[in-house]
Amino acid sequence: MNKSYYHFFLSALLIPLFYSMVGLIFIVAPELPTSDLKISNDIACIPLLFTQEIGVLFLVFSILIRQIYNKSHKIYLSLNSTFILVLIMVSCIEPYLYFKMPNHSAPELLIILFINLFFIGLLIYEKKAH
Repeated sequence: MNKSYYHFFLSALLIPLFYSMVGLIFIVAPELPTSDLKISNDIACIPLLFTQEIGVLFLVFSILIRQIYNKSHKIYLSLNSTFILVLIMVSCIEPYLYFKMPNHSAPELLIILFINLFFIGLLIYEKKAH
């Protein structure tokens, strides 16, 4: 097997760590991500449950990426383009949501966008380096 597949991929650590952290926040404290929304208490339950569901999906995504890396660096590298596509799709929603918010009151959406763009750049760099 080629030595380059034994190389440490920084993205295999940073991406699952970030999405695990965000997923746990969404699951444990769904009020934090939805605090910018002005929703009456009668229907607040639905956005909180939806936020927790997104948290579970983020957690599953991070576990899946890490397990692929742990099983085979070669498979992780071959799925690099798929990870880039997934992150591009996830990144497309943040600007849309930001500009749909009244008075653009959720700057954390842009922060997450830039973090995802950094991850995309890191994945592209790792693909070219190997």
